[in-house]
Amino acid sequence: MHDGSKTIRVTVRLFTGLDKDVGEVGQNPRDGITLNLPKGTRLRKLTKMLDLPDRYSLAYFVNGKQVGLLRKLRDGDEVACLRPSAGG
Repeated sequence: MHDGSKTIRVTVRLFTGLDKDVGEVGQNPRDGITLNLPKGTRLRKLTKMLDLPDRYSLAYFVNGKQVGLLRKLRDGDEVACLRPSAGG
């Protein structure tokens, strides 16, 4: 667990143009944004904090597995956010 049992550290990576939509966070969203969050934070709250556009239509992956917005985040999680694409 990250220093202090009341916080967790997660890394967020933004793809498919989302890196351009996120406001200034002091880090390059494409390389990964490292955040300290309260223990028990759900993915939904993280998306609100980042002010992601159309957050309910995005695809989310935690540690390489697709997850929903109600997923509780854990210390060391790597979160990827992207717009789904359709082919034809």
